[in-house]
Amino acid sequence: MAGEGAPPGEPEEARVAVEAVFREERGLLLASLVRRFGDLDLAEEVTSEAIEAALRHWPAEGVPARPGAWLLTTARRKAVDRLRRDQVYA
Repeated sequence: MAGEGAPPGEPEEARVAVEAVFREERGLLLASLVRRFGDLDLAEEVTSEAIEAALRHWPAEGVPARPGAWLLTTARRKAVDRLRRDQVYA
């Protein structure tokens, strides 16, 4: 179907896709996260966590139609989760 991502494939294919998207989208990801949360360290950490999540999920689920948006959404959610957790334990 149009608009859907690539079908599930080999882990190596997903790794190559993650690397390519990360190279192309890294600056935008970090800039968006820093603008949203005001913390470069947090932005870098959650970007790394989003990459790890992609490496786990994309081989089984396929590469999403908009992989950069997937990474940004995942990183944002991880940042919000971390900030909430930090507030609870502060």
